[in-house]
Amino acid sequence: MPSRRRLTALALLIPVALAAFLAATAGGSGTTARHSARTAYFAKVRAAVVRGAARDFAAGTGIGGPDFAACVEHQLREALDAPTITDLAAVYRRPGGPGYAAQTLNAIASPLAAKCGHRAWVPELVEAARGLSFTRPTGAAARRLGVTYGPFLGLRCSHPVAKAECERIGIDVVFRRAATRVVAVAGDQRILLRTPGEHDGVRRHDWVGTFTESGLAPGSYDSGVNVIRVPVELRVTFAGGRHANALFPKALLAPGWG
Repeated sequence: MPSRRRLTALALLIPVALAAFLAATAGGSGTTARHSARTAYFAKVRAAVVRGAARDFAAGTGIGGPDFAACVEHQLREALDAPTITDLAAVYRRPGGPGYAAQTLNAIASPLAAKCGHRAWVPELVEAARGLSFTRPTGAAARRLGVTYGPFLGLRCSHPVAKAECERIGIDVVFRRAATRVVAVAGDQRILLRTPGEHDGVRRHDWVGTFTESGLAPGSYDSGVNVIRVPVELRVTFAGGRHANALFPKALLAPGWG
């Protein structure tokens, strides 16, 4: 039979164990809630973009008929995963971004439409792009660096050129906290960004730069989708002296800079 001392010790441990259990449970609930909110956010954006695409098809010539439009909308819904939505959001928030977002959505949808019968029957997805109007930065890398915009990547070639042949790629990124030095790395290039950038123009928060001779190859295209994704690493020194870096493994390259 347990001694009185052991029973007393056990009675004292129960509240401690219970508190630890409740804390762990609360943390788990918080994580679950954040995951649910994130899932709901992307579902809301996805639905808004697809609804906009339906309006684009309804306002178009109607080539292909309703079955074709429904097929493309289904394919587009499947393609709009969380990373793609995050990248499209950065394109949309760029000055002149709605137009570039529409172009990018067309670049995504056209090859998908080939599965439905014909890739050339997709209207300009202007209304679909408007479905991105309430988006915000997401992702672990963005949270780690406190990114409030971007990183936005866009072609900066001054003359018509195929995407894979353009060697000038601009990058613009905005941080919540002030920074004193920002380095961007893509492929073999390492460039020092300057401030202020071209998104909101706030010194030490908004940073911009240009990669040259980036050497993007056709292999940089997503399989089956006519968009380019570029792995970009940001190395940041913040005003307080803290150093941080994060990799954006599949940053979407917009068709223009603005």
